[in-house]
Amino acid sequence: MKKAVLLHGTDGSPKKIWFPWLKHQLEENGYEVFAPELPQNHTPNKIVYDKFLKNSGWDFANNILVGHSSGATTALNLLSSDSFPKVKATVLVGVFLNERLLKSVSPDWYDSRQFECLFKDEYDAGVLKVKGGKIYFVHGSDDPYCSIDDAKDLCNQVEGTFITIPNGGHLSASWNTTEVPQIIDQLKVDSVL
Repeated sequence: MKKAVLLHGTDGSPKKIWFPWLKHQLEENGYEVFAPELPQNHTPNKIVYDKFLKNSGWDFANNILVGHSSGATTALNLLSSDSFPKVKATVLVGVFLNERLLKSVSPDWYDSRQFECLFKDEYDAGVLKVKGGKIYFVHGSDDPYCSIDDAKDLCNQVEGTFITIPNGGHLSASWNTTEVPQIIDQLKVDSVL
């Protein structure tokens, strides 16, 4: 059975934004989809998420691994873990690599310590290339939270495919993003689906 995992972002849910649409698209293409509600997701924590996902009973080997925002960061953290298997493809949507742009965000949305347990100091591009399968970065051209330049830099390091969504913002509820057809289109072009 073909499998996929969907990892939502901070304060998110697998039932919000474009996740239900993507789940349906993958299922239509014969995939079994694991889309969990990540625990304590207001303050994403790589140790909490790692334990939760490892204890889920899901076989992650050869999956399509999709993450949005801090969920994309979680995908990178999983791939960096020695115990996590190689996947078929990795799709990082609005990947959150650091807090640099958050300094300009309204203080009522962002807590300065909210993401202190999320990031690795640095990602090993060699490990990501080996374990991530075909790697895709999908990013809004005007994302105010997650740097498109940082995403492009990591994409180049892992020799991935970069897909820019014009005026897509953070590809989230604030931008009314309910579908991202570019993901399915590119996976089909590359014969991943």
